[in-house]
Amino acid sequence: MDATYRRLLGAALGVVLLLAGCAGAPPPPPLSEPVAPLPSVSRSPREMALERALGEFSGVPYRSGGTAPDGVDCSGLIQALYQRTGVRLPRTVADQYEAGTPVRREDLRFGDVVFFNRYCQIRGRGPYLASIFSSVDEAEVCHNGIYLGGGRFMHASPRGVFITRLDAEVWRVSYRGARRYLPGDN
Repeated sequence: MDATYRRLLGAALGVVLLLAGCAGAPPPPPLSEPVAPLPSVSRSPREMALERALGEFSGVPYRSGGTAPDGVDCSGLIQALYQRTGVRLPRTVADQYEAGTPVRREDLRFGDVVFFNRYCQIRGRGPYLASIFSSVDEAEVCHNGIYLGGGRFMHASPRGVFITRLDAEVWRVSYRGARRYLPGDN
């Protein structure tokens, strides 16, 4: 395979990833400093199931449309995590946003799902970075992750499933809300 063909193949793969929902724009850099572990807290049986599921998915690769530990996208991760707690969620980010109980940012707790417009598409223009284009519906959501507490959340991006800080600039400016799905925790 000659170098020109490899470059064209690489460019084509990049275009495919840019057009895939959660894989729109390059992810922010990883955390540059370690995040301290959260204090031990009492968890309900569903929260304990969710915590076990988080361990099952930590570090798995990204796969558009994936919902299993061999590869997930952002909404597939959320759906799979909650499925392991006995809670059924819709498949897409937008439908997940419509489900559940809205939660204010200052009231976030373990298991809440946070939503962003980080990887949204502009018709005919492809993906955009939040707050760059004024013609974008600010309420649109197209990426999500699960809140862990302590300002951290886990999500799936083209780099795989990892934990990052909610107060990082890219997530702060693209934050669109949160939902709570665990029964009895409203």
